[in-house]
Amino acid sequence: MEFCTQRELQNQTGHSVHDWPLVILKELMDNALDDAEEIEVAPVIAITVKPKSITIQDNGGGIDTETIKSILDYSIRVSSREAYVSPTRGAQGNALKTILAMGYVLDRERDDGTNAEAVGVTIIRTRGIEHHIEFRVDHVTNEPKITHTTKPSPINVGTKITIKWPAVWEEWGRDAFIKLAKSYCWFNPHLTLRGSWCGKEFINVAATNASWKKWGPRNPTSAHWYDPTRLQRYLAAHVSRDRDLGRHRTVREFIAEFRGLSGTAVQRKVLEEVGCSHQSLAQFFGVERVNRTGIAKLLASMRKHTKPVAAKHLGIIGADHLKKCFLAAGGNADTFKYQQRKGVTDEGIPYVVEFVFGLHQSGLRQGAAIPRKFISGANWSVGISNPFRSFGSTGEGLESTLAKVRANSSSPVICALHLASAYVQYADRGKSSIILTDDAEQPND
Repeated sequence: MEFCTQRELQNQTGHSVHDWPLVILKELMDNALDDAEEIEVAPVIAITVKPKSITIQDNGGGIDTETIKSILDYSIRVSSREAYVSPTRGAQGNALKTILAMGYVLDRERDDGTNAEAVGVTIIRTRGIEHHIEFRVDHVTNEPKITHTTKPSPINVGTKITIKWPAVWEEWGRDAFIKLAKSYCWFNPHLTLRGSWCGKEFINVAATNASWKKWGPRNPTSAHWYDPTRLQRYLAAHVSRDRDLGRHRTVREFIAEFRGLSGTAVQRKVLEEVGCSHQSLAQFFGVERVNRTGIAKLLASMRKHTKPVAAKHLGIIGADHLKKCFLAAGGNADTFKYQQRKGVTDEGIPYVVEFVFGLHQSGLRQGAAIPRKFISGANWSVGISNPFRSFGSTGEGLESTLAKVRANSSSPVICALHLASAYVQYADRGKSSIILTDDAEQPND
């Protein structure tokens, strides 16, 4: 029942029920952007909010039927994606599972005098197939009960996902929803975004640079981004997933996923050094106890035979694009400031920080001024709330730092902070608060 109650879903997502429409928007936007980048096309996304539904449509490669079936399998608890280290948009690993359950939980809370069975409805149209998914709960076994039917769909390019939403909730957080949607344009220069709320358009923005590139979903992960504990988690997720699917993967197949280890010659060197040639991944990981010594040795060898990734390869949004967003938001050009820092942590994790700050035009005139516009996020995804709540050991976060320079929530300023990092560590299950350390180098380049 961990997906079937309001309390548990709040724990899973890290957000209260009032923010669930924002959770849906964020997760579906992240997936849509990743999907387009997966096939190396500039993302074109449409958001449509109607009285009883939220729809996100993209131009990506689409979702295959087997992937949808795996999402519907609530007996699978481990996600290899959640344990994967990469500078791509922060996914929960179980995000779509939580979204499918939200409509059910809200429907169960209705008080309309009927005794109708609660149900959450999601429709996924992709690759010429419409998947109609109904989420209910078997209250005898206390387990999700999924009804999944299909029929032909005219959607052959990309994916169109519709989440049915109880009408009583439709006006919750309208302004916050629109603000979050618009914020995605700041961190994604290649994004074309259209959106409407109950028939009224709230955004129609073309990409400022459709050919802009960043570290993409197809780029392999690097051994230099793992420590033995993280690699153990990633191995465990693979072994668990393979067991669920009845698959038998070798250690060679596993290391071939890593940057610089796709060649057979370098694979042979690593396998010989570690002593695991022709060994299955499950055997190497350990049957009765975890093979920590072997995992540490494997990681050391993978690092030895590959090169670290320079921070510049993560992807830089750039001053030109951010200035266009600043001006479009009403910023004063003469006050625009842009700073960038890139480097590497003591753990060898590359990072790029970009910060924009300036005055809104209204702040230069006497009389009423608009309040602060504040956009923040990591790895080209926007935070529902400020994710930079604590900067290392100082205990201070972005809000208190801005308050010190008199840029609090009532000030007529516009600021944006973006972190690109190969490994982003979060303080909560919903990945809403980033843990930042004090060990990052900031070279004066």
